[in-house]
Amino acid sequence: MGHPCAVRGRRRRSYLISATAEGGECIKRCAGVSTGHRALINTANKRKRKRNTPELFDEIVWEILIRLPVNSLLRFRSVSKAWRAIISDPSFVRAHLHFCRQSQHQNPTSFLITPHMFLERRGPGTAKGISTDIRFYQWHLEEDTRKTATLAYRRHFPAGEFGRLSEMAHCDGLVLLPTNTKAYVFNPGTRDAIELPESKCNALPLRRTCLPTGLGFDAATGRYKVARAFYRPSYDDPMYMAAMGMEVFTIGSEDGAWRETLEDPPYLMLSWQTAAHCKGCLFFFIDKKNCQSPPQGLIRFSLQDETFGVTPLLPYVLPQVEDKDVVLSELHGELCASFFSKPLQRLLIWTTEDVLDDPPWICRYMIAVPDHQYHPMALHGSGGILFQGGNCLFYYDLEAQDIREEDGIHEMDRLTYVGLNRRDKLGRTWKNLKFFHLISYTESLVPLTAKRQGLQALQ
Repeated sequence: MGHPCAVRGRRRRSYLISATAEGGECIKRCAGVSTGHRALINTANKRKRKRNTPELFDEIVWEILIRLPVNSLLRFRSVSKAWRAIISDPSFVRAHLHFCRQSQHQNPTSFLITPHMFLERRGPGTAKGISTDIRFYQWHLEEDTRKTATLAYRRHFPAGEFGRLSEMAHCDGLVLLPTNTKAYVFNPGTRDAIELPESKCNALPLRRTCLPTGLGFDAATGRYKVARAFYRPSYDDPMYMAAMGMEVFTIGSEDGAWRETLEDPPYLMLSWQTAAHCKGCLFFFIDKKNCQSPPQGLIRFSLQDETFGVTPLLPYVLPQVEDKDVVLSELHGELCASFFSKPLQRLLIWTTEDVLDDPPWICRYMIAVPDHQYHPMALHGSGGILFQGGNCLFYYDLEAQDIREEDGIHEMDRLTYVGLNRRDKLGRTWKNLKFFHLISYTESLVPLTAKRQGLQALQ
């Protein structure tokens, strides 16, 4: 009964205080002051919430958006002006790229497949041309998607625009396609592409060969660059190519033009090669047949200061390995050189952390593979290496020292290739297939053109 009495007591005191008119006016004045004070507090809290909520909301949206794939982000740009501003912000583009790069680094499951096709012969005895229909299919190795590759971007160039291709290069979602006429850069994630202007410096007719070309990132400027070597003629014999120069195209620059470097390569480079990119440098093989006393090394081109050097290539490996048998790549952040040793019947994978003048090459792995066609694609976080061999991707278990049989062999010519609308199906009938180009792919929002008038994108 104590609780009801206490309630009645409070009611009684309230009633006695308001018994007179004067007391009532006093209560009204006090109540008004109290109500006004609460109103001021509530207004201040609302203002504080209005001030803090957008900032908190933007942070939450940011953390959610950087985890989404590029195709979702492209759709979400139309949700609101605020979301478009976030997704288009350069700092967000960098943060999203960093997240995607780390995810692919830890668990390499994202790949880009480009099937290159022969054209039908025009008549008996005529050579087969190469198709100018370039398709990029995105392929994920997760269990529910590993049997299907989905078209990410397609660009059908006019017939005859190029007749030969060199190896593609990939850097942060951008893909370089060098040809015997021009070079092209794509971002399959954003479905953008640019055509780089023709070289005005090259003395060798372009259609005879694909020039040495590479794509990489200049950390000093935050820009992506394409570097392409060109031939200089001899003054004594115009048909003899005595030296090479180098020109650089900066992606996203407003001038949209090649720029010749102040320094020339120290040696002739092999044509028909696409440079390996690692730690801000491009690496090219030397054309040893046309050089006197060439070193056992690689021509190194720094994208930052645009100067050249020579990086020794496996100087202590005996018997000496020919450059044509070595595959250069970037593996887990290190420069990688792999080749098949016939005496050992093993694929030897060498890496170095230092890419400058005297790098210590270390033999990381010796893998038993059938022939020399295998080369490493990525290190897998579960203790394996992903290899490409012909039209297949293999998972090699380092502990078991063997290719995983159950889910470790993926045949690219047996995948189902579908278009964006899931109706355009391609695959399993590859009679005109020349080869598959496979890229360990990190998608990104990196733009190809400047916001203001720069190089015109392909439509």
